[in-house]
Amino acid sequence: MTRTTTFRARLLRSGAEPQTVTVRSSSDAPPRTLRRAAGGGGTLNFDVYALLDADGWPASATYTYVASLSREPAAPDA
Repeated sequence: MTRTTTFRARLLRSGAEPQTVTVRSSSDAPPRTLRRAAGGGGTLNFDVYALLDADGWPASATYTYVASLSREPAAPDA
């Protein structure tokens, strides 16, 4: 049986203030990556963060920014 864990993720990004967000995970270990919604417009934008430090697990973990990804939304079924 998988349990859901809620933890505080500290997100680090060069040139920006660190952010702390609450994340739900369905694992007993911290996720290796986090994908957070970003931006807007006509595309789906995500910032990707990689696990940096899990010393505070299961209460918290620290992640560092890796890249931003975007894709066009899927066309609706006709």
